Amino acid sequence: MGQALTSTAHHGPQVLLVDSNIERSRHLREHLSSWGFAVTVAHDGYSGLRQIMSTWPELIVVDSDLKGWSSSVVIDGAVRLGSRAPVVMLSEPGQGMASRSSRRRVIGVVENPNSVSELRAVMMNALAKVSSDGQGADSFDLN
Repeated sequence: MGQALTSTAHHGPQVLLVDSNIERSRHLREHLSSWGFAVTVAHDGYSGLRQIMSTWPELIVVDSDLKGWSSSVVIDGAVRLGSRAPVVMLSEPGQGMASRSSRRRVIGVVENPNSVSELRAVMMNALAKVSSDGQGADSFDLN
């Protein structure tokens, strides 16, 4: 069972990062926190779903190549739990994508998961879309 880490130093939008690559998730968590996000990290799908139930994130970032429960299970589970959070998928070239039903919840794909600038742009677009659609994310400003 994976362990979830939460950054409590920030009070911006709550983001759940579900990534089985521990080094990458540590690196991304540092960047997300520095951008003002309140970040929770889970390293497997089971822990990710538990965190969705406890933190109700405003945005979910999930690795397309999760170990154990697939990204599709996490996304579909989030929907069944009542989460309206948009999903950003981390996907490297050649990796499989989420199932067709899960893809409808994916609002953006980051094709180079190590590119923090690409991740930031996709996340900002996702949150701006949700905010303009009035589906939950509060307005916020990141540097």
